[in-house]
Amino acid sequence: MKRVFYSVLCLCLIILTFTSCLSSKIERNSTSKAYRTLNFKEDLDYLKTDISYPEFNNYPELSKRVKNTIFSNWESFKSYTKNDWHQINELNARDSKSSLPPYEYIVKTQIETSSPKYISVLINSYVYNGGAHGNTTLISYNYNINTGKYENILTVTGMDINKISEISRNQLYDRLINHNKDISSPSQIDDLKEMINTGAFPQIGNFEIFTIAKKNLTIYFEPYSVAPYSYGIQSVNLKIE
Repeated sequence: MKRVFYSVLCLCLIILTFTSCLSSKIERNSTSKAYRTLNFKEDLDYLKTDISYPEFNNYPELSKRVKNTIFSNWESFKSYTKNDWHQINELNARDSKSSLPPYEYIVKTQIETSSPKYISVLINSYVYNGGAHGNTTLISYNYNINTGKYENILTVTGMDINKISEISRNQLYDRLINHNKDISSPSQIDDLKEMINTGAFPQIGNFEIFTIAKKNLTIYFEPYSVAPYSYGIQSVNLKIE
């Protein structure tokens, strides 16, 4: 009888252990699926809007922070451009010039959930309100799912700002100067070095835009930050524990 009892007890313990492991696995996987992408579009005579943003099922504060950031910036741009667009079109009509096309406001978000500790959100906003080209701005949030806090790059990497700057500048030098076949003159090289040294100078404000994926941290630099507009968004990678 005792032998049967112990056999049943062992079987129960095995089942409980397996169930516990399975539950943990499902919970981790559900974190990566814990959001949906919402879309907002609006076509006005003066502004075309196309916004995509995430809504997290288990992290309402993060959802609210991202949504408020996106739409408050959009509202400000919309308010300014309404008067600006109509005033320019009135002047064009007086001078028999063609009317302006509508301005543009496009937002895309990149979500990283592969880290067991962080959810990263990168907000990419492209705006066009006349001129040769539009402008791109980036904002990131790195949310610690264990503490509910937003972390900066010093906390996540455990590095000091001088080390982060050094790694960033070395990677940018290598890509934009050492392996750039489009530049050759000393003046072009000097100009790029100056932009890199300024944009990746060791101060926290230059390294606020980053995302975390597993053990890799990617820092982003907006156009004009470390290189001319034509070079686009630049990024560097850091390994983290």
